[in-house]
Amino acid sequence: MRATVRRIGRLIASNCGLAAIEFALLAPPLLMMAFAIVVYSIYFTAMMGVREAAAEGARAAVAGLSSTERASLASTRAREVAETYAALTGGAAPSITTTSLGSAGFSVTVSCDMSASPIMRYGRFVPLPSPHVAATVTVNNGSY
Repeated sequence: MRATVRRIGRLIASNCGLAAIEFALLAPPLLMMAFAIVVYSIYFTAMMGVREAAAEGARAAVAGLSSTERASLASTRAREVAETYAALTGGAAPSITTTSLGSAGFSVTVSCDMSASPIMRYGRFVPLPSPHVAATVTVNNGSY
C-alpha cells in the first residue's frame, strides 16, 4: 500500500510529459485562431472587391448621356472589376443592378454569393459571416 502511495506521489511531482499536455491543450485554439484570421482576411478582401466593383460601375455611369447608356457602362465596368475577384468569391457571377433615380442620380448595386468560395466550404469550424455580399453606390447626375 505504501509503495503505491509513493508511486502516485512521484507521478504527481513528475514533470515528464508536461510539455506534451500543454501543447495538446493550447495548439487547437491557437491554430483555429490563426485559420480564422486567414478566413476573415479573405472574406473582407472579397467584400472590398464587391464594393470596388459597385464604385467603379457608378463612376463609369457618370459618362453616360442617357439612362440606358449609363446602365450599360455601369454593368460592363462593374462586371470587369468583379471578375478580378472571382477566385475569392468562388467564381460565382455577380448580380449587378442599375437604377436610375431620375434627376437625383444613378445607383449601382453589386451582390455576390460566396457559397462556392473555398473559405465557405473549408472554414466550417470557425463562425463564418453570411456568404451573401452586396454593395450599393449612388452617384449624382452631374448637374449643379
